[in-house]
Amino acid sequence: MRNQFRVAALLIPISSLFSTPVTVDRLTHQGSGPALWVGLTPGPYRVGYQRLTPDGVVVHTWYPTSATGSPLRFRDYLGDAAEQLASFLGNTGISKATVDSLFASSLYAVQSPSPINRPFPLVLIAQGNSHDVADQVVLCEYLASQGFVVAATPSPMLRSPMEREEQVGTFAETQAAELTAAIAAVAAAVPVDTQHLAVVGHSFGARAALLLAMQDRRVRAIVSLDGGIGTATAAESFRRVPSFRADAPLPPLLHFYEELDAFMAPDFAMLKSLRTSELLLEPTEAMHHVHFTTYGFAAALFPDLARATRATPATGTAVKGVAERTASFLERSLR
Repeated sequence: MRNQFRVAALLIPISSLFSTPVTVDRLTHQGSGPALWVGLTPGPYRVGYQRLTPDGVVVHTWYPTSATGSPLRFRDYLGDAAEQLASFLGNTGISKATVDSLFASSLYAVQSPSPINRPFPLVLIAQGNSHDVADQVVLCEYLASQGFVVAATPSPMLRSPMEREEQVGTFAETQAAELTAAIAAVAAAVPVDTQHLAVVGHSFGARAALLLAMQDRRVRAIVSLDGGIGTATAAESFRRVPSFRADAPLPPLLHFYEELDAFMAPDFAMLKSLRTSELLLEPTEAMHHVHFTTYGFAAALFPDLARATRATPATGTAVKGVAERTASFLERSLR
């Protein structure tokens, strides 16, 4: 197993996919989450999932539903990328038994049920570098169970890898534009409140989240999951892109960060220069950069993944806490 797994997991495309409306009140559904949720308690709603493809663009969408059914497995989200991911994980020293167990893990959402006929606030997920649906699937399902419609688009770096630092701003603008286009696609498929938006960005995706909020006043909250906007990396080239507006009034911004990986060394100069109505900087413990993805949850279950990502017994609790804090922040900001 290579020690570089924690970095490689950020750069290699590890996933690339794969009735009559009913009105119900909140608190109509209670139950326990799947094992891969690592103790997260579902919100009051069951969750539906659809893979939308407007004009050939993929938009993964989770939403509140009253329907029951067989939950999707981790493998179902991977689709054709399952073999590639299995090979990648195996090459890092993770056993076939662990890979098989991870892929067979049940999640929470049900495929394509009817949505609840009520407009819920929309949360857009800006994926990290070369990441896709499976990389934030636990967080997406959890937020949908809390009463949000959640939409994610694949990282643009899956189509064309980023090769140099000077491209950071251009790729961030591309990702922000694709998330903006996803809003209309989601609104055409499920009831959603497009006047109350939030953007959650992991790693590189936090740059796209920030640019989108600078352009769209409907964005009421930004969450950065160890995002690049909290580092000095490529800060100047990022500021030079046309859609970066240093004077834009911004909504509350919650930035989680870790101090275990040198390549994500915190630097809050840019964040503190922004015109946010509220800036919250929250350190985490026992979390490396990769743990801000679904693999942080998986590392709490599978010893092979814990070793590969340098997780400790405290990592699962920390990962769960970040998800819960994110949901609480979005609840306060959007409702």
